[in-house]
Formats: sequence, structure tokens, C-alpha cells
Amino acid sequence: MDSLPSDIIDVNVSFVASPLVKKKQEPEQMSLCDFPTSGSYSENLCSHQTFRKRSRELMQELDTQSVDIALHSSKKKARRPLSRVVSFANMIMESPGKAGKVLHRSVSLKENKDRPASPASKYRLPTKSSPQRSSLRRKFSALRPQIPLNWVDVITPEAEKLFTKEETKRHEAIYTVLRTEMELIEDLKMVVSIFLQPMLRLELISEEDHSRIFGNIQEILPLHEDLVARLQELKKDDETIDGFGKAMKEWVAMLSPYADYCANLVIAKHTLEQMKLLPGVQDFLQRCLDSEFSRKIELWTFLDSPRSRIMKYPVLLKEVKKQTPADHADQPYLSEALVNIDSLLREVDRRTGIAKCRDVILRLDYLSDEQRCAAIDESQFIMCSGTLKNKNGSKLQVFLFDRVMVLTRPTSRRSCLTYQVYRNPIPIEHLMLEDIPDGEARIGGSFRGAMSMASTRSSKHLFKVSCSAPEICRHSHTLQACSDYNKKAWLDAFSSAKSELVKHQLLQKQQLQPPQFLNSLPTSTTFSVRLITSPNNKTT
Repeated sequence: MDSLPSDIIDVNVSFVASPLVKKKQEPEQMSLCDFPTSGSYSENLCSHQTFRKRSRELMQELDTQSVDIALHSSKKKARRPLSRVVSFANMIMESPGKAGKVLHRSVSLKENKDRPASPASKYRLPTKSSPQRSSLRRKFSALRPQIPLNWVDVITPEAEKLFTKEETKRHEAIYTVLRTEMELIEDLKMVVSIFLQPMLRLELISEEDHSRIFGNIQEILPLHEDLVARLQELKKDDETIDGFGKAMKEWVAMLSPYADYCANLVIAKHTLEQMKLLPGVQDFLQRCLDSEFSRKIELWTFLDSPRSRIMKYPVLLKEVKKQTPADHADQPYLSEALVNIDSLLREVDRRTGIAKCRDVILRLDYLSDEQRCAAIDESQFIMCSGTLKNKNGSKLQVFLFDRVMVLTRPTSRRSCLTYQVYRNPIPIEHLMLEDIPDGEARIGGSFRGAMSMASTRSSKHLFKVSCSAPEICRHSHTLQACSDYNKKAWLDAFSSAKSELVKHQLLQKQQLQPPQFLNSLPTSTTFSVRLITSPNNKTT
């Protein structure tokens, strides 16, 4: 019994009850007349205490019998069936040895036989005997290995006295990097072993969708394992790490796969939402969410954790650098590591911006071919996006790309979010912007709203956009932002889009111009070309 997991033991104990229900016994009837009234005071007191003790014993016996009757009554309380958990354990783990058989025998008492078969029951793996069942069960039952929160919790109190306050703060900052790396590794391992491999083995989705959802996560996991291994090698007997800055500088240079992973997250989220509509995938993910090893966290949160992690490295390294003395050997390495991580984050932002832009462009739904323009396909970034109201009070989803402005209406087609293009797009080179001061214009709305005082306040945060080329777009749009801050953000985005377009056009002109040494030659200079031909060919 000691080799079994604790949760199995608890299940077995919860069902140990008396197989025979004793007949309910009637308590002995004792009245005040039965209470002895004669005798000395001490005898009467002892009799009174005996009476109270006997009454307590009778009440306890009645309570015990009522519990036994409740356990064996035909009208049992509604229990949460464990069939979902049991079948899910068969899906992700090899089948039981001795401990697994005990588990099935114990939980079979709780199963609801009237419950219909699960849609994922056909995905159940064939059973195989495995002596590692109990260890696997114990591994998946653990929420997360308990890692000491602070560095001072790792060392002894005597060792802590050997370090100054400043040294302790520096070691705490370094230990925070190590501890959070270990926690991320555990999460990524769980994603691979619980989500990635079972979904691929059970063929719940195609290999193409599988690669879209998980991307190159199997390249990200070894990177963090390598960093932990580097820091563990540098750890001394007193739990301090020497050479942290150099190790981080060398490791940051290896993080190029992060650009591909973060850019793929845009497609991963959309694909995952589509795959959740499949009954098998939906049931599988729900079982994972109900299980204890997922900590009630959805798959998308785990997939997004590497992106969140890489965004925290500048803060973590700056804290270590702050607690490191100016003359320490790690200072130059930490500075170089910060420069490299900032460069990587800019590349991640650029790649992610391109991916978001392409995703929105693919979701555009054109009502006519006239709405299609080359500026949309040439766009690479979204300068600003959000919900704005037009002059009729209707909400529009507006996208300001780096080459064109598109007004859309969100729609749903086959459970997929799309954007129906409203009017013709306006290229940035022909975009005209007018800032409307508060109170100088009024936008429409419902009749009830027009008769209320709210209509006088609806004329705030307005601006107007139009096209200078009527053949491209002959409509103008009066748009309303939700706040003055939002309006300023849109106006700044328009200005940035204009300036970026001017820079792009100047760069194109410079590339099309002839080299400088040709421009420096006199205009009267001529070039003579001598043609060398064979005797049989004539030239003129």
C-alpha cells in the first residue's frame, strides 16, 4: 500500500464502509423520575455525570448509524463522475500495472453508468501493462515541482551571515532568473508531453494544423534547458553563481528561433480556435483543463508563455546589472546582453507585426472588385486599429496600414471572424485628414438619442478623412473616437504613416538614381564603343 499514490489511497478509503447496516436502535428512555434523588450530594453528582455521559454516547451512536445509512441509501448524493478523468488517463499514459488496477477497481464504484459515451472514447489507446504506472501517475498528479522562492531559502542561516546586504540582493536577482527558467521548462515539457504528443499520436488534427498551433516550440525548450545547465555548472558550493554575465551574453545570441515562434503565434491562436470546434479536440482539451496537472490553465496560456518570458529578460537583466558593482567583471557582459536582447525584441516585434498584418489582410471580405487595391497587398504593418463610429452612429472596425486605410464591419463566416470592407480603401498618399474641434459637428444616431441631451455630447472626439483622388475613393468619412486620448492616438498614427511613406518614396528614388560618379561627369563627355565582329558578319 505504501507504493500506491496518495490519491489512490484516498479513493479506496472513501469507500470503506460497513457492508451491513445495523438496525437503528432506539435510545433508552430516561426521565427525571429515574434520576436518583436520594443519597449524599457526591452520589447524586456521580449519578448525574453518568447520565450525561450515557446520553452523549447514545447521540454519537445515532450519528454514526445515520452516516452509515446515508452511505448505503439508494438515494445517494450526486457525485461527480470520474469516467472523464479515467478515460483521459488512458489516452495520455500507458496502461496500468498493479497500481492501475487498484485505481480502476476503486473508481468504478463512482462511475455513472447512465452517462452516455464520450465523443473521444474512440480515441482511447490500447491497454498495455507497464510497471511505471504508479510513477507516471505520481508525476502527472504533481502540480509543479516546489522550487524555493528566494535564494536565502536555499542556503543555511550560517551561510547567509557571510554575505553583505548588497551581495545578497545580487544573488537574489540571479536566482530569480534561474528559478523562473526552471518553472518555464516544466510548463514547456508539460505542453509537449500532455498536448503536443498525444494530439499528434491520436490524430485529432492534421499535421499541418499541428505545426501551426505548436510552431517550433520543440526548438524553444532546448534553449532554456541549455541556460539552466550553464548556470548550474557555474554554481558553487555556497549556491552562488560566478560568471553569470558572460553566460547570459553567450546564451542571448542563440535566441533567433524566438522570432519564428512569436510570429507564428498569430496563426496559432486562430487555428486553435478553429480546431476547438471539432468534437474530438474540444473534448480532449476539456479533459486537460479538468485535470490537476494542467493547473486549470488553458493550452493557449502555455503556448503564449515563451513570448511573455522573452519580454521579461530586459527587466531581469537590468535588475541584476543594478545590483552588480560597477567594477564587477559581469558589468560589460550584462550591457552587451541587454543590447542583444533589445535587438532581438525589435526583430520579434517586426516579424509579429508582419504576421498580424497578413492575418488581417486574409480576413478582408470584399464586396466588389473595385474595393481591391495594390496598396493593401503592399502593406506590411498595422499602424493603428480600433473601433470608430461614423456619422450615422454605426461602429466600424478601422485598420490603418502603412500604405492604406481600410474601414470594415466585423462579421462571422463559418465561425470565423472576417472583416467586410466598407466603402473603398483610401491609400495613404491620397489621404486627407481634418481635425474637427469639439462641438463644431454632430453625428447621427437613433431618434431617441437625438431627442436626449446625449446628442449634444456626441459631437466630441471627431475627425474627418477623405481622398484627394475621387477616381479611387469619392467618399469622405466623419469618424468619432471613444475618448480624447484615443483620438490623439489616431491622429499621431496618421502622421506616422505619412512620414513613413515619404521616407519609403525617397529611398526608392535614391535606388533608381544612377551612381554618383556618373552624375559628376561632364555632359559633353561621349563614350565610344568598338564592336568586334567576325569577318562574315557586317556591322553598320
